[in-house]
Amino acid sequence: MSTKAVIFDLDDTLISEVAYAESGYKIVANVINKKYALDKDAGQIFKELLDLFNADHKNVFNRFLKENGLSDDWDSVMELVGAYREHLPEIEYFDDVRPALKELRERKIITGILSDGYSVTQRQKIRALGAENDFDIIVLTDELGRDAWKPSPEGFRVIGEKYGLSPDEILYVGDNPKKDFYLSKSAGIKTVRIKREKGVYNNESYYEGVKEDHSIDSLLDLLRIIE
Repeated sequence: MSTKAVIFDLDDTLISEVAYAESGYKIVANVINKKYALDKDAGQIFKELLDLFNADHKNVFNRFLKENGLSDDWDSVMELVGAYREHLPEIEYFDDVRPALKELRERKIITGILSDGYSVTQRQKIRALGAENDFDIIVLTDELGRDAWKPSPEGFRVIGEKYGLSPDEILYVGDNPKKDFYLSKSAGIKTVRIKREKGVYNNESYYEGVKEDHSIDSLLDLLRIIE
């Protein structure tokens, strides 16, 4: 059947995950600078946080606190995590997003976002982008319940019911081999992989070996797949 809806992942599909991290670490660096008497300014703290992130994305705040002789107890870490997750980020769409959306709208294709991640964080990203004005539907799986995170089909069931679509009328564009492309099996939808420069999940393994149906270098290539 023909494609009637194109649904997008958010992080490293529409926006840069690294750019988001940089935005968050600037906020956290200021929190650390005000709370702790370190012999360094917020700029140096930001640089150290970013270096830790680039080396390994996990437990950045724990590692920073330990390396600076500070306690990484639960409350201290969660204060930083809260500042990171709840901040209003300085982010923008990748350059190909708006032109691709324009062409999809001209072809009467429904557009949407379906994204995992903590709801407060993802809502702040949506707010910063003004994405509610750019897409027909936005589904944050965390708001449906933790069990609805990908590769659960639940978010696509919601989209399908709203617009009267069958799974084979929906195309999903993502970047993460760990969960985005297994959706062709779990939800019965077609999947597209876009591989962004500096994408956080570029080198991840495919979940159960299930790969994308199509791969592209630019969202403008979507039209070739749809047609």
